[in-house]
Amino acid sequence: MKKLIFISLLPIIFWNCKKSSSPAQPTVIQQLVGNWTTPNPVTFYYNSNGCGTYASYSSFQMKVNWQITEIAENEISITWTLVSAGTLTLIGSNCGAPTPLLTFPQNFVGIVTGNAFSMDQNQTLQGVFNLSNNMITGTMNEGECQLYCNGYSTDKNALILTRVN
Repeated sequence: MKKLIFISLLPIIFWNCKKSSSPAQPTVIQQLVGNWTTPNPVTFYYNSNGCGTYASYSSFQMKVNWQITEIAENEISITWTLVSAGTLTLIGSNCGAPTPLLTFPQNFVGIVTGNAFSMDQNQTLQGVFNLSNNMITGTMNEGECQLYCNGYSTDKNALILTRVN
């Protein structure tokens, strides 16, 4: 009887000793951590409700770098730096309201869910991005309302970043 119990326990004992045949896949956060850049200039729009309706009134092209670090299990820090910026092109009226300043570096916090992350600044949603094929793709839509509402945005999924080696 003792031999039967021992023999029946052998598969259980050695089951936990089985080696994995494939290496562990890196987590999404591990894939995001590092330096990223826009390989091509991206069109950003300044938006305002200076004329009563929130609309785009100027555009400019910009290339940026993102330095992404891990903060916690599902949280990342994103620091933007400016690589280059084109000239401002008027595409509408702002009725005399001032153009919001876009200064660098910009600091954001990202909350990672699956292969996507939302990016917040001062607890305000700034954009939603996806990681796919070693590229980050998404849409910026930053805005704040104090005396009047203003901010900047990109076209849908126009902000594309690739890893810098």
